[in-house]
Amino acid sequence: MRTEPAATPSLRERMLLALLPLSTGGAVLVTIVAVPDSLLWPALILVAGGAATAFAVTRRLPPAARRELGRRVRAGLIAGVAATVAYDLVRYGLVVLFSWSVDPFKTFPLFGQLLVGPDAGGPALWTAGTVYHVLNGLGFAVGYTLVIPRPGLLSAIVWGMVLEAFTILLYPDWLGLTAVGEFFSMSMLGHLAYGAVLGAVAIRLSRGPARPGGPAQPESEPASPGEGL
Repeated sequence: MRTEPAATPSLRERMLLALLPLSTGGAVLVTIVAVPDSLLWPALILVAGGAATAFAVTRRLPPAARRELGRRVRAGLIAGVAATVAYDLVRYGLVVLFSWSVDPFKTFPLFGQLLVGPDAGGPALWTAGTVYHVLNGLGFAVGYTLVIPRPGLLSAIVWGMVLEAFTILLYPDWLGLTAVGEFFSMSMLGHLAYGAVLGAVAIRLSRGPARPGGPAQPESEPASPGEGL
């Protein structure tokens, strides 16, 4: 007997739901462009707005769609951990290998300062900034698994390059960088690694459980033309 595929939330619903995981990254954008003295308030406002939107959308979904949504979020979180680790390892490895002067973790204490205030001690700044960096990495990954109908290596790399475009456009002036060429190379290769690992892990997690005597079956709806890139 053929099992019906799990209902998938519509693209509009998935995009609205993605506002929550993408809110911490959006707060960085708002801080750089409009509120240079604080990251805390933009983050709180955008997270609260994203959470309210996610609650409103989720409560209208049927049970099957909620299960599919939960599966996408779990896949994004797991893939996000692996992708964020790859991103930071590649950036750190490049700086060490080529003895570059750019600091791959310069944003960590800066994030911390903008979150908890400049009077906090070094450990507090680094802790707050590192946690925020990790939340960004996880959020971007969950945003990807929510928005993209079926994960793929190419689409995940493109997702990483979109993040790179924002980074290279905004960070050099914000951080007062002089070694822009080194920063560009480090950031681009880091985001390439992020996208590649995100895609590879998300593809793996998107496969449904294997049926007895048969290959693994996808849990989501069949892909339409152009999906799964």
